[in-house]
Amino acid sequence: MSLYHAHAGQAEIIRTIQKDQSYIDEIRGQLSEILLLVSQRNWFKYQHLCKLIAEILYHHYAIVNNLQTLGEEYTGIIQVDSNYVMLPNKALQIFAILLEYGGEHVVDRILTRLQTEIDRSEEILPEAKENLNRMLDGLKFIVPYVRGFHTSLFYIYSGKYHISKRLTGINYVLIRNWLKENHSIYGFRILGVVTLLQLVLSLIVKMVEQRKNSKADAANAAVKRVAPPASGGENRNYSSE
Repeated sequence: MSLYHAHAGQAEIIRTIQKDQSYIDEIRGQLSEILLLVSQRNWFKYQHLCKLIAEILYHHYAIVNNLQTLGEEYTGIIQVDSNYVMLPNKALQIFAILLEYGGEHVVDRILTRLQTEIDRSEEILPEAKENLNRMLDGLKFIVPYVRGFHTSLFYIYSGKYHISKRLTGINYVLIRNWLKENHSIYGFRILGVVTLLQLVLSLIVKMVEQRKNSKADAANAAVKRVAPPASGGENRNYSSE
């Protein structure tokens, strides 16, 4: 039997995420303290990884043991598959967690590696290299905005807060459906529209600035190619006059 009628709303999902994040922050702080006790040098080098490790450990423990996260238990929601019928596959859940907390970093590393390989290649023409690098720069520029656009759409239409949940088809359903908060739907929709407009305006401003900078760089490069080099002999003649 499908549980689509019991799907969780924006309020329940956001409260779940906030509650989970508070526990993840506690784990991150403890990991950071342990790392600092082991070695101050390693703390400076690896402390930025504590948050990622804490997030993966927290969710991995719940998935492996078929448990709700503390945030899900707090709000009374559970994860189900794309058909709203049964619990999602463990491997799919783990993949969703890895995708959520490491996906953006992996995409950035892949794009950077592609640019490096393009620059090293001797078979690609300089003009083609420039076009490919410009395209990859555009992708790297857009990636941070994707999460924001997805979040604004969640506020407007509900559904999935995380991009990883959308890609894997994992949904949330409310166990105590009679406790669902419908009065906050319109507030979230207004928030979503405002967030979306802000992102669009920010993206337009950034694109205009980037285009101006690109034109300025191209103009400077053209001037350098056209301008003849200064002659030392001519300078001496002018100075003697």
